[in-house]
Amino acid sequence: MSNENYNDEIDLFQIFGMIKNGFRKFLKLIISVILFYKKKAILFLILLVIGGGIGFFLDQSQDARTKYVQEVIIEPKYNSTEYIYNFIEDLEDNFKDDVFVKKLGLKVDLVENIKEISFEPIIRAEDVLSELHKEYEDKGSFIEVYDEKLLEEKKYRNFYKQHKLTIIFDGLNSDNEKVAESILKHIKSNNYFKELLDLELKQANVNLGQNKRSLQFINEYLSNLTQNPVEKDSKYVFEIESQNPTIPLLLKRKEELIEMISEEEKLVTLDKEIFSTIDYGDVISKRKKLLNRMLTFIPLLLIGVVTLFYLLKYLSKSINSFVKDEEV
Repeated sequence: MSNENYNDEIDLFQIFGMIKNGFRKFLKLIISVILFYKKKAILFLILLVIGGGIGFFLDQSQDARTKYVQEVIIEPKYNSTEYIYNFIEDLEDNFKDDVFVKKLGLKVDLVENIKEISFEPIIRAEDVLSELHKEYEDKGSFIEVYDEKLLEEKKYRNFYKQHKLTIIFDGLNSDNEKVAESILKHIKSNNYFKELLDLELKQANVNLGQNKRSLQFINEYLSNLTQNPVEKDSKYVFEIESQNPTIPLLLKRKEELIEMISEEEKLVTLDKEIFSTIDYGDVISKRKKLLNRMLTFIPLLLIGVVTLFYLLKYLSKSINSFVKDEEV
């Protein structure tokens, strides 16, 4: 029994000895690294200064190519979303045609200053859910299989109410803002949508007039009914489920008419073009967005490469020394 205890104690001493030796080697390694960087402090300081200078230059030159951005948020009307997308997606090719550029009312050199132009939806899940609810008349069943990743797919872009036009310019130009203005003006000039708008607005005005007269008629009838609850006036004739509508039916119809009138007034007042401009942003500088990326990366890269060089040199010397010892 005593021999077993003695052996266990020896094993524990050996384990603690191994841990102690490992910890000592780890401390020696840390001290060696510190001494190495201390010895090469001047070299790494020079690399830090040179890398910082190169990084600063790269940041400045990279930023200068992408710093002027304009964003315009619009809300398409009358199912014009796909037309607007197709028009803007074709601009990159159409801008190569000088005749098309002049047709837009722009100068060729101004178009050449455009680095990128894009049009994308402002993603709101409720827009998609609302449209799918109208289509399937069962909002709950869709929510069960709802996946946010689907919202970014092209097939859903017609569901979103608002979309963002983004134009990125290579350099500063006082006429940069004319690009978005000319593009949006040209989109509005589409003959098909102008004719569609005229037709929609005419019909909306007719419906608005009829609904206002119907609302006035119901108000007069309710007023007459309140003043003479027993009498029946033969001049009032209705087409609402019966010739003698009840007050709840009339009130329900009145509520429907008020809602319809509100929508039609909104259409006649606000929806006179194929899209509404929600936010017309100015050309702004996003210079600070890209600063200090290379300023940090380049010095670290240079220091890392030099450190790796000395590490490989040290390993090579250690291997050669080991091989010579083995030969002896």
